[in-house]
Amino acid sequence: MKKQNKIKNLLGILIPLLSLITQVKAQIGIGIQNPVNPLEIKTDAGNVIVDNTGKLGVLVPNPKVAIDLRNTNGSVAIGNTDKTAVQAGAGALRYVASPAIGVKGYLEFSDGTNWISFFPKGKPRIIVMASKTTQDTYVFESAVPAEIGTKSGIVQRRSSYLTNWTEKLDSDSGVPTANFDPATGEFVAPRDGVYFATFTFALQSSQVNTGGNNQTEAIWEVRNPSGTITQRVKTNNGYASDTGASPNAVPVGSACTVSVYLNKGDKLRPFTWITVGFDGTISQFDTSGGGIYNALTIVEQ
Repeated sequence: MKKQNKIKNLLGILIPLLSLITQVKAQIGIGIQNPVNPLEIKTDAGNVIVDNTGKLGVLVPNPKVAIDLRNTNGSVAIGNTDKTAVQAGAGALRYVASPAIGVKGYLEFSDGTNWISFFPKGKPRIIVMASKTTQDTYVFESAVPAEIGTKSGIVQRRSSYLTNWTEKLDSDSGVPTANFDPATGEFVAPRDGVYFATFTFALQSSQVNTGGNNQTEAIWEVRNPSGTITQRVKTNNGYASDTGASPNAVPVGSACTVSVYLNKGDKLRPFTWITVGFDGTISQFDTSGGGIYNALTIVEQ
């Protein structure tokens, strides 16, 4: 008899407990007395739920998609990853913070093979514009070592960098940058890509005397990060061998336009070389009009 009473008492404890366990398995409420969904969590802002179909709603009582946050005053945070697109799998998202790019950050998604970038302001684009209103140049190649250095104007038959530009714009997708050094005229590529570059120079009008080799050269030079020359592209303009007696002066100058592929850290810089039968050995830039005849533009493609 005592044994039977013990069994009854044990069943009296177990049956309600089993009922409670069944309810816990069916619905779990945290901070909620009577949850109606499999999982409900009460927060100060509202409830977070998982419904019977497995959809997650953050402050959304009836989620329509796998994760629904549309009724919240919040956002979704996505971090970066060093996984490859293959490792992350198609459909993965990541945020790339890039101070080197004007948009400062952008999203990428994996197509299963590559990370595909989405730029909210369009493809990041470098734009540099400058004009030259000074006579400053720097002779860097000469058969006479003593001639190497800063000059005023262009020295005949010497390779001269155009220095001390007036910078108009140095921008990466609308954000000011320092990829161009106006003091040296040198541009350093912040990333791999194709760059369209053009520059013009014009000298003060002068009489071109008789000579068979009257010419001017506008040249773009590319150096790698270690300073080794990898490419030079030039435009060679010739002039009549004799413009006649004074005052039959002519404007002398040249322009060079290129599209070049630059690796990150490569340096692009304009320089000149001339041999024109002027009176004297140094020619001065025509700086009238605020440098409209001496201009430089670099645009990332």
